[in-house]
Parts: sequence; C-alpha cells; structure tokens
Amino acid sequence: MTTENSHQIQSFDWQKLLFSFEGRTRRSHFWIGWLICLGVGVVAGWLPLIGFFISIALIWPNLAIAVKRLHDMGQSGWLIALPWVVSIVGIFVAIGMIGIAALGNVAALEREDPAAILALITPVLGLFGLLTLVNLGFLLWIGLADSQRGENRFGPNPKGY
Repeated sequence: MTTENSHQIQSFDWQKLLFSFEGRTRRSHFWIGWLICLGVGVVAGWLPLIGFFISIALIWPNLAIAVKRLHDMGQSGWLIALPWVVSIVGIFVAIGMIGIAALGNVAALEREDPAAILALITPVLGLFGLLTLVNLGFLLWIGLADSQRGENRFGPNPKGY
C-alpha cells in the first residue's frame, strides 16, 4: 500500500459519510455505510422500544449516504424521494384495495372463508412485492452505477479522477 493510499484511508471522514448531505461518495463507501446502517438496524430490531427510536434515527444516515451517492453520479439528491413516494402511495393503494375487496366480500369474511381472505390479501402481497422490487432496483442503481468522471456541481470526484 502506498503512502498516498494509506493517507486516504486514515483521512476518510466516517462522520461526514453518515451525517452530511454535501459532497460525493464512492460506491465502496456507500456500501460500507449502508451495511453499517443495516447491521445497526438489525440489532436495533431486537430491542423493543429503544430499537424503534434507533430505527427512526437511522433514516438520516441512510438518506445521507444515498444523497451523496446520487451526487457522485451527477444526479440531484432529491431523487432519493422517488422510492419513498412510490412506497407511500403503494401503501395507500394497498389499504384501498383491502377496503374495497372487504366491502365486496363481507359475507365470505363473516364465514371466515380462507379462500375469501386469501383472495383479499393476494393482490396486496403482489403490490408489496412490486414495491420491494422498485426499492431494490433503486438501491442497486445508486450502489452499482459508476461515478461521474471529474468534478461536478457537488464537488471533486472522490476517486481522484
């Protein structure tokens, strides 16, 4: 390892990666930050009440690393709102689907017919599967797309070229 590379590793600012929305970040640093947030989130899931607040607090670092990754690709950080908006709209659509289907099948639901209940939830499960694919696709796009070469409006290329 050259002196220049070891200096870059020592001078990397993890606090900036996880808490700042300014600048750009490389793919490798994005994935490391994402895995840190994922690990903390999994552990927080085991803690009843404190885990909920930790999970809420993890929204900030997840957004920060994603915004900086979008910046590195030359994109606006506001694109991070797309999967959130799609998910929120999808949840409201799912609630509406369940409500409309339940109103149409009140008699079957009163009999507790498993086929009727399955008919209610199957389209909603399909919608949630589609929402999961949209979010996964967005994550893979920002995590795998190459950096914009050279300096852009968000700063210099973190790779140095």
